[in-house]
This record gives sequence, structure tokens and C-alpha cells, in this order.
Amino acid sequence: MLSDLQKYINRSDKYQEQDFIRAANLLMTNQFIHADRSSHRESYFLISSHIEYFKNLFSALGWSFIYQPDEAYLGILPQGDERNLKLKLDESLILLCLRQMYEQKLENFEIESGKAFTSSDEILSLFETLTGKDLPNETRTKELISLFAKHGLIERGKMEEGNAKNILFSILPTIRQVVVEDHIKQIELLCDPEHSRDALSAEEEALEELDDTEQEGAQHSAAASEDGHLANSSVDSNSMESKNETA
Repeated sequence: MLSDLQKYINRSDKYQEQDFIRAANLLMTNQFIHADRSSHRESYFLISSHIEYFKNLFSALGWSFIYQPDEAYLGILPQGDERNLKLKLDESLILLCLRQMYEQKLENFEIESGKAFTSSDEILSLFETLTGKDLPNETRTKELISLFAKHGLIERGKMEEGNAKNILFSILPTIRQVVVEDHIKQIELLCDPEHSRDALSAEEEALEELDDTEQEGAQHSAAASEDGHLANSSVDSNSMESKNETA
């Protein structure tokens, strides 16, 4: 891999070794990078002009490399049997609602430059409609938005003028890389009262026994990996009781 890097550097009159290192670190840190962000732009074009090198690099590290030139973003996702950490129930549901909102905007031709412009109020309204559950409070809503912005799934905008509680943001096309299955069905499964009752019993039992094996089994499909990266998969209804963790 190092010899390959040296070949690219020798053939380039624009990039040096530190540029490749900086680009790889930026992608590892952000998981997704976008050509239209000033802080990402230089690394985006470096990586996009050396696709094979970076694809092989991240494959060797156990990551799937994603390149979407039409939507001007690239990213990485865990692959294989990469362990996942749990997402809390509200995190899982909001993530699924973000995907549903993106699809609604797409169907209504409301996507601009690949982005679905929305707000915290709009997402919470959809959350309430689809789940029937209590809404996250203002502080928790800000935490959720920060979480998904950190992973490159949404891009924060400004507060709505005259309504400081309503946060404007755009849902990025990367949401389709993370939530890839039937998101409405997943919401229904997560909100199923029978599954919720089972989840409480399983959680109580796990706390009593403190069994590491059970804890490892409590993984969520649209969860963050051990190093904080989001993985793409779907809810497994056969193991739902271990996945429905309350906030």
C-alpha cells in the first residue's frame, strides 16, 4: 500500500504525501465528505481522482468505500461482521424518520442539489405521526440533530427567525447509504407494543446477569460501529427485544 502511494505521489505535481494522509483522516473522522463543503472540497477532489487507491486502502481496513459523483459525496461504511453499538430507541426512530422525510421530499420534487430541506419541527411532527410516541424534549432534539450532523447525514442550518426552538437543516443523500431497507416497516417493528414489552424484560434480565454475550447481542441495525461510525443494515425482527432500548 505504501509503495502504491509513492507511485501516485511521484506521478502527481499537485499532491504530496501529507495531502493523502489528511484526506484519509478527514474521511475516517467524518465518514462522509462532500464536494460542496469548503472544509471537504480539497480532500474530496484528491480522493475522487485516486478512487482505486482509496478503495483498496479502506478495503484493507475492513471498510466499504462509497463514491457517488452525481451527488458529489463519498464515504465509508463498516463491512462484514463489524460489531455495532446500540442506538437508543429515539435515535433509531429519528434516523428512520429522516429517511422517510427524504423520500417524501423526493416524491414531491422538493430535493435541491440532492438535499431535502426540512426542520426539527417537521421531523418531530412526522415522528409523532409515524410512532405515536412522546416527542424528545428540546435538549434531546438538539442532541439528536448534532449526532446525525456529525455523521454526515444532515447539514445544520440556522434557527428559524422568530422561533429559536425550530432548527432548520437539510437531509443529505447519504441517509440512503445508512438506512437501506424498508424504513416504514422498521418503524412499525420498533413501535410494536409486544416487542416493547419483550425489550424491557430482556433489558432487566441482562442487567441482572451482566452477561457479556447477551450484551454483545444487543446491537441495532442502523447503529454506530465501535469507533463511532454508522453502519448500513436493517432491523432484525427476530432479535427485536434486545434492540428496543429506551432513551
